[in-house]
Amino acid sequence: MKSQLRLFVAVEIAPQVRSKITRYLNSHVTDLKRIRWVAPDQFHMTLKFLGDVPQTEIHHVIRALKNACMRSEPFDLVFEDVGAFPNAECPRTLWVGVSEGIEESSDLAEAIDEELAGIGYPRESRRFTPHLTVGRVKKSVPGDCSTGLDAFLLPAKGPLFFGVSSVTSVTLFSSELSRGGPKYEPLAEIDLKSAD
Repeated sequence: MKSQLRLFVAVEIAPQVRSKITRYLNSHVTDLKRIRWVAPDQFHMTLKFLGDVPQTEIHHVIRALKNACMRSEPFDLVFEDVGAFPNAECPRTLWVGVSEGIEESSDLAEAIDEELAGIGYPRESRRFTPHLTVGRVKKSVPGDCSTGLDAFLLPAKGPLFFGVSSVTSVTLFSSELSRGGPKYEPLAEIDLKSAD
């Protein structure tokens, strides 16, 4: 058994949303080779990346997550549009955006960050931006921004709406890196506060 696990906290995405995003990508992607695509069954919205955590500390992490989740009631995420970080002209990460549930997911991420900071995990330096990563551009020449987002995806005909995913819990995942890409395993699912 490993003494440490690489952990992150995420919201799982409804199967119908994953399916709709997958259908869109399958019909609009023009360059499969230059992108490392996330497998559809691994689509998730990361709330906090912890890195390597000793096995002996995992129960403390779960307790902190329970405290954070008691501060948030269930909410919906609406997934629309595609884009890239840092921008569409120089894409490094391809994402599906969130148009509703932004404030709720940001508050949840902040509560998780705060509770985990209380047990020694560094606070996030950047503001949380809710999104769903679907692919990463393979490394090219540093500073080379000659290829924009439109080199990878055909333009959509009309607005892109991928659906609604209800958030009733968060999941603590372990991530194991491999040559075929990361493999995620859920370790604990923590429910948000009941609205009752």
